[in-house]
Amino acid sequence: MPKLQHVLFKERRWRRRTSERPLAIAFAHNARGFHAMAWADVDRIGAQSAYHSAIAIELGLKAYLLHRGFSDDWTRVWLRHDLSKALRCVRMLGFKGVPDGIAELAAMLGPLYGSGALRSGKKPTLSLPPDVADQAICDLLSAVEASIGIESGTDR
Repeated sequence: MPKLQHVLFKERRWRRRTSERPLAIAFAHNARGFHAMAWADVDRIGAQSAYHSAIAIELGLKAYLLHRGFSDDWTRVWLRHDLSKALRCVRMLGFKGVPDGIAELAAMLGPLYGSGALRSGKKPTLSLPPDVADQAICDLLSAVEASIGIESGTDR
């Protein structure tokens, strides 16, 4: 059994039985806010925009996990800021709304985000144009909101 799958299904002491709906809604709402900040950044291919984009992806994926009953503590301990690991988790739980480009963004931004390099100003080399990356993040957040059962950015 792969390590991540083992963590998801064997470490039940970290898993809650009910949805963390209010926190999931807050995470989804905050993800939209960070995505908007990334879009508003002057340097669309710079570290600041990439940092805000990484946070938006992380919060969106963790919102889905919270909705599925995983606690904030669980995501903090087991996923930390690993975007690719969070993406694998939501896929293993049956999330079907991962748009094209998100896996590439997670793979490119994740290591820099997790290490603090984006926060320190390291500019990533992205293979996706900024408008394509923005649309992929927007589509991801819309799919998460639909899965949670909230209207895009309106339920609080």
